[in-house]
Amino acid sequence: MPVGAIIGISAATAVTSQKQARKAQRAQEKAQKIDVKRQDFQMAREKRKQIRQARLARAQVQATSFAQGTAGTSKTAAITGGISSERAQNLSFLDTSAGFVSAIGKQNLVSSRAQAKASRIRAYGQAATSAIAAGQDGGLFDGQTGGVTGLETNRPDFSF
Repeated sequence: MPVGAIIGISAATAVTSQKQARKAQRAQEKAQKIDVKRQDFQMAREKRKQIRQARLARAQVQATSFAQGTAGTSKTAAITGGISSERAQNLSFLDTSAGFVSAIGKQNLVSSRAQAKASRIRAYGQAATSAIAAGQDGGLFDGQTGGVTGLETNRPDFSF
C-alpha cells in the first residue's frame, strides 16, 4: 500500500474518531446537566415537604394547646420554637446537599472535557505515529539523519 494512502487512512480514522468522541462528550454533558436539574427538582420537593411537615406539627401543637388551655404558656412556645428550629436545620442540610450535588455535577463536566481532550491528543499522536511508521516502511525517511530522502539533491548550492 502506498505511503500516502496509509497516511490518508490514518488521518481519516483520527478525524472520524474525534467527531464521534465529540458527539459522545456532548451527549454525556447533556445527560449530566439533566441529572443535576433532576436532583435540584428533588431537593425543592424535599424542602416543600419539610416545610409542610413543620407547619402541620406547629398546627397540631397549637390546636392541642388551645384545647387544653395552655396556648400562651412558655412550654407551648418552646415546643413551637423547637419545631421551627428543626425545620431550619433540615432546610440548611438540604441546601448544603444541593451545593455538593451542584459541585459534583460541575466537576463531572470538567472531567468529561478533560477526558475528551486527552482522547483527541491520543488520536492525533497515534495518527502521527502511523504516518511516521508508514514513511519509514516506504523509504521516505533515511533512518540515518532523521531527514527525508531525496531532498539533498533539491537544495540549491550556495557555496562560492
